[in-house]
Amino acid sequence: MKKKLVVLGVFCLFFGLSYFLPLNIIEQELLQIKTHQPFDVKVNPYRKNELSALIRFELYEPAVITMSVKGRDNANDIVHTFPGKHVKHEIPVLGLYPDYQNQVVLTADYGDRKEQSVVFIRLPKVSKRNLFVVKTKKDTKDRYHWLTDGIVFDENGWLRFSFDGNGMIGYWFNHEVILESRTAGLFRYTPIGKFLKHYSFPKGFVSFSHGLGQKPNKNFLVIGSFADSYIMTNGEKQQTHRDHMIEIDYQTGEVVNTIDFAELVNPHRSVIVPEGHEDYGLNDWCHINGIDYDATDNSIVISCRHAGMIKVNEKTKELIWMVTPRKGFEKSGRMGDGKDIHHKVLTAVNAKGKPYKVSVQRGEQRVPDFKWPTKNHNVRVFKNGVFGLFDNSGPINDETVVTTSDSYASLYRIDSQKQTVHHLWLQP
Repeated sequence: MKKKLVVLGVFCLFFGLSYFLPLNIIEQELLQIKTHQPFDVKVNPYRKNELSALIRFELYEPAVITMSVKGRDNANDIVHTFPGKHVKHEIPVLGLYPDYQNQVVLTADYGDRKEQSVVFIRLPKVSKRNLFVVKTKKDTKDRYHWLTDGIVFDENGWLRFSFDGNGMIGYWFNHEVILESRTAGLFRYTPIGKFLKHYSFPKGFVSFSHGLGQKPNKNFLVIGSFADSYIMTNGEKQQTHRDHMIEIDYQTGEVVNTIDFAELVNPHRSVIVPEGHEDYGLNDWCHINGIDYDATDNSIVISCRHAGMIKVNEKTKELIWMVTPRKGFEKSGRMGDGKDIHHKVLTAVNAKGKPYKVSVQRGEQRVPDFKWPTKNHNVRVFKNGVFGLFDNSGPINDETVVTTSDSYASLYRIDSQKQTVHHLWLQP
């Protein structure tokens, strides 16, 4: 009898404490999500992203769904809440691990209560592909690597995204994947691989498949060549390569702007481009390999491997500035009959804004805190007048211009009013 009284007393004590304790202190297990049919789970539903899935289900009443892909080895979860209350749901799942039993937690919020279910998705190993191995020294920051095959690794080194580009280069813009074919155009997909739209290139245009850009209005900036573009080199007419940009309307697919950089810069300048022919000659004077948009002044910024980093007004098509050694310039234009552009080359300054001497401006002398780009790639526009480049450096045509054997990641701060450039960050 005493034993029963003790048990009853403990029960009453616990019940009494639970009554007065705040509800959030006592962990409440949510009920399973009630659906008309079991969850319909399809892995890689569109045969493009083997680390994705699509979960379909129908509720008895509308709810907001939150999805959480549980991280591996105590890594951060990938969490997303889908907008709006709905009865029918199609939940795209991204960031699944290959060769692993993934846990995807779905929470249905009805407003007055919540329900929760766990969906287990077992994935095989990913298909074998060529991967770039990226190694960094003393790297303690999170790194996400988006490679040409559509491969993404998270900050812990786990493969989380594998988009099959069918040999095309993939880009990530505004939560969409864009594949670029040199001749067939652009192909737009959702991240899990659902096809959305095809954009054809105009007649005679071939893209470089090396650096697509997108404006705030989502229009695409495509770099490449037109078949009927020539310059005169040593009295010989030669077709040029990789010196044009076309803008393709995101909605209609129409070409709404074209820029010929040979008319704005100097296609006969041979400081950086080596002599020869085809991809390595003066007909490849620009070798444009990167493009970005600067919304602060509605301009296009490009990386010309053989001519530096260049900024152009997209509407007036006026050359704004150039970041390149101040050497070897003649007039602009395909026939050399355009404007003089010497004054468009920015003046290199140190951290205090003091210009370096003439030998540095011409690239003939190297200083520790400044390097002109040579063989540059992948231009990027950041905030507050900061621009980024990746520079392969290496030997160039004019041996008096100092280069290095190292590749560099660089950030430049540019003052457009003062027409100066400062090397903000230089990392081999």
